[in-house]
Amino acid sequence: MADDPRTVFVAESTQVADAVLGLLSSKGITAEVISTPMHTESMPITGMSDAVVPNELQIRVIEESKIAEAKELLDSAVAASAVKSVRDRRANRTGTMTAECEECGKTSEWPATAMGTTENCPHCGAYMDIPDPDENWDDMDFGDSDDGEEETEK
Repeated sequence: MADDPRTVFVAESTQVADAVLGLLSSKGITAEVISTPMHTESMPITGMSDAVVPNELQIRVIEESKIAEAKELLDSAVAASAVKSVRDRRANRTGTMTAECEECGKTSEWPATAMGTTENCPHCGAYMDIPDPDENWDDMDFGDSDDGEEETEK
């Protein structure tokens, strides 16, 4: 992101910049678009300077007192967009998939649109997670266990 602390977003196109300006404006936050000039960068090994770096469209908030509010608004908008993207991708899935209940161990078939959701097991009624192959939770820290018992390393 830019060196100017008033820059709250860097857009890749004028359409995105206009949308961000509209969102900020709807919440009473005045901002402007600053277009940085295109420049070339030298290649580290060869020293050639034919790599053209496109200009950035920086969205800068006019009132410094509104910077935190603008960042929070944009963070929530980006999060909402990511959630919508996941929902759209799930809604467009076709076919079925099989999932195993962790409680009773029985498998059941689910529509592909249910991937990534939690459903009731048709055999025992317990909650069961329908896995989504697009989601990877390996790096997620879920904190302490649900039952309140602390796990200790031996």
